[in-house]
Amino acid sequence: MNSLTTLSEKQTRLIVWILLPLGSLNGMAVDLIAPSLPSIASSLHVSTSVAKNVITLYLLGYALGNFCSGFLTDALGRKHILRTGLLGFALVNLLPVMIPNITILLSARFFQGLAIGTIAVVIRAVFSDILPPQKMVRMGTLMGSMYGVGTVIGPLIGGYLQFYRGWQAGFLFFAATVFVAFIAVYFILPETHLHRHLLRFKTIQRHLLEVSHHRQFMGLVLMMGIVYSLMIAFNTVGPFLLQITFHHTSIFFGNIALCLGGTFLGATFVCRHFLKKYSVENLLGIIIPVFFLITMLSLVASFLWSSSMPLLLGVSAVMFFASGFIFPMCMGKGLLLFRPIAGTASAVMFLVNVLMTSATAFLLSLIKVQSCSAMIAIYVALWAASLLIYWRLIRDPIDGS
Repeated sequence: MNSLTTLSEKQTRLIVWILLPLGSLNGMAVDLIAPSLPSIASSLHVSTSVAKNVITLYLLGYALGNFCSGFLTDALGRKHILRTGLLGFALVNLLPVMIPNITILLSARFFQGLAIGTIAVVIRAVFSDILPPQKMVRMGTLMGSMYGVGTVIGPLIGGYLQFYRGWQAGFLFFAATVFVAFIAVYFILPETHLHRHLLRFKTIQRHLLEVSHHRQFMGLVLMMGIVYSLMIAFNTVGPFLLQITFHHTSIFFGNIALCLGGTFLGATFVCRHFLKKYSVENLLGIIIPVFFLITMLSLVASFLWSSSMPLLLGVSAVMFFASGFIFPMCMGKGLLLFRPIAGTASAVMFLVNVLMTSATAFLLSLIKVQSCSAMIAIYVALWAASLLIYWRLIRDPIDGS
């Protein structure tokens, strides 16, 4: 049961359109900072491996924020936790500006992720509270579209801020815009969770077991982690490949990332159209083998043209399209399976898939990827994992479990 009957249609629409744009924060928090990674390494006198951990620690914080706030929002409600997350995010962005050193920067990025993870899980839970079942899978694609908006505008803004104002300008941008969002949410969002679960260990344990033992749900979660890793791989390695190996500026990287983000965003709308005709399981059964074949053929081509930037960018565009197609429909389908405990389901969902992408970013920080072939080989490995997940966990679930 939810609070759907306590809100008018006008109130519901207003809440959706206030909260939906906040879904772009996660995409922007990675992509707006990505053009600045080489500058961070240079200005703070650290190695490229340390600079790449600006993304790794953000993802780790994001995963933990999702996990912890999922239980809290089911027990304590949505409104106050969302306000705290927004205000905390705005304030923590001021730290690297006031104290520009690598320890403060990495700590701030971890707490950025913690705050955005909290914001994201509460927003998804609010939508589960106020929207009827038939709109939830489609809302998943809309949330994916908003993430796509973040990946579109984030690198463009970040590239120009880096070029003209330096790496700290991105943090000031986040502080100002999210504080405005905090004001809007403070005055507009009512409490939407009227039937709360007590914050008890046994209750949490029971809900965790229920969610984690659902075979198809966990398959969808792991699939989300794989396809999100496809984008994180480019965002972690791409700035160094394009700016150091291929000798382009941060603005050039920002424009490339803008195009890739647009590809992701376009894919979410294509996904929304196909979901009207086909099930999630059937769509995954077709597109995963197709994209795996594409990456294999691209890897062969890369050995012939190892320094071809058009090949690298073309394959990366295909990866972003695949992510935009797969990620939102898996999210919507997964949340639909556990509406009564949407906060807990969302917590598990994003803890697992973001830990996967954080691990991907960390591993990539330890190796030097200096060629087109090496980047495409990473894509091939991720698609091979996605094939295994589909066949073992998602395809033809038995009794939904």
